[in-house]
Amino acid sequence: MPENSYETIIIGAGIAGLACARYLNTYSKDFLIISKDVGGRILASDDGSANYGAFFICSDYDNVLKFSSIKSRIRPRDFCFHENDYSYSLFELKLVKYLGQFLKLNKVLFKFRKHFRNLRKTCMSRSQKTAIEHDAFLYKLYMQNATSFVKEHKIKTGTDVYLSKALYSTTFSAITEMNAFSFLQFLLPLITPIYTFEFEKEKLIAPFKEQIKIGNVTNLKFVNNQYKIKSEDKFLYSKNIVLATDISWSKSFAGVKKVNKEVNTNMLHVKGELKNNYKAKKYHLFAPPGNVQAIADLEDGTYLFYYKNDSSSVKDYFDNPEIISSKSWNPAGTINGHNLIECKRGNNMFLIGDYNIAGLEESYITGLYCANQIAKAD
Repeated sequence: MPENSYETIIIGAGIAGLACARYLNTYSKDFLIISKDVGGRILASDDGSANYGAFFICSDYDNVLKFSSIKSRIRPRDFCFHENDYSYSLFELKLVKYLGQFLKLNKVLFKFRKHFRNLRKTCMSRSQKTAIEHDAFLYKLYMQNATSFVKEHKIKTGTDVYLSKALYSTTFSAITEMNAFSFLQFLLPLITPIYTFEFEKEKLIAPFKEQIKIGNVTNLKFVNNQYKIKSEDKFLYSKNIVLATDISWSKSFAGVKKVNKEVNTNMLHVKGELKNNYKAKKYHLFAPPGNVQAIADLEDGTYLFYYKNDSSSVKDYFDNPEIISSKSWNPAGTINGHNLIECKRGNNMFLIGDYNIAGLEESYITGLYCANQIAKAD
């Protein structure tokens, strides 16, 4: 074996790459992680008081919860919905005329959650693509447009008034862009408790911290039955390669021709005082296709302000705002479309992450599945 050789090299240290590394470590496998940072899109403020990336965690994230500290519960009564100059909460008399639609939706959501939780279990030993294809209910939803689903179940007006704002703030997408699977997945907080949280990164990486190399990979090739990876000014070699990066970077190396549509967003961490008409609730959700997507009160005199492209609009919501930090995600994920991508790419190459299904737990499980496949092959 050449110098600087490893059994497995993982490119990317987001939640999927870290999960893969943790399980390879439990199998006592030889590996190295190369990444420009640790945590990927799980990003927090310098003092750790605010989550900039993943903002909430679900109560059924069985794997990710092991490395998270739960803070406060997010409840439906905490939200205010905005459309043009009109604002309203979930608990108003106008909701009554949509109750029939919400009951229909809840029935489907409970069925979806049952299938979705079973999918997680299946994906420990089977790839996401194969697992979805073998569940007729989930596969149909993945291939169906959200607008078609809404029309089929006769929930359009309730979706327009309420659900579209909730989904715009979490998926950064309009209903017209989504598939029915993602539509239901991101509405699961309606029936599943969600919480703000602190990601315990050090706890997760402690067993393999010395096997993380901060750096960039500029090229990789499969030569003489092994991978030759160029990182900075060095070459590294491995039998297995795990691509745990944004699909926009890894698709060319993995031979992926079609991917789901990327979604982008920007965030400002703002210190200031909200204008009067935004003070009543902790979370403010806005209608597509407007520039502002969401505002979250961190209850320490600061706020997270999510927007599409014009940061100057922050002045319309705050008096004398002071910008503490800013962040852009390009992409923030790939959730809109009907392309299911296989994890195994041939020649001991694996693709993991959120390219099929978004979410911390789902990404973590792709890393777990990959580690199991590598261990089983040996």
